[in-house]
Amino acid sequence: MSRKTATSSQRRASGRFPKIAGVTPLPGMRAESSPGWIEVMVMPREEPGATWQPSPMRDRSLVHKLACEQSRQFRDSLLNFLQAHHLMGAVKGMSEPGSTPLVTLYCTPRVLEQLQRSPHFDAGRAASLEMYT
Repeated sequence: MSRKTATSSQRRASGRFPKIAGVTPLPGMRAESSPGWIEVMVMPREEPGATWQPSPMRDRSLVHKLACEQSRQFRDSLLNFLQAHHLMGAVKGMSEPGSTPLVTLYCTPRVLEQLQRSPHFDAGRAASLEMYT
């Protein structure tokens, strides 16, 4: 028995296959296990028209230390925003600060909407694994 006969009859004219509901999710697909929760990436919004300026040559350890401090400050400002807008109940998890000002939230779509309205943050959904398969 050939497996190709079963899938070739389900193929649409567009070349895409219909989504199969009975497939076991891959490890790491947290958003699929809890409907209503999404993974959101948040960065500071850049000023319009800002140009990139190369930094003067410095010790790499000092550059890394400064970047980690800026990342921590950004995470704190995001946390303050969430608390001020009473959104902490809609956030399930938040990443720790690293060396770039980027925070990943596991939250409800309402939090994403509020962050996108804010002039201080650029926010969007993280791509799910389904987009890559």
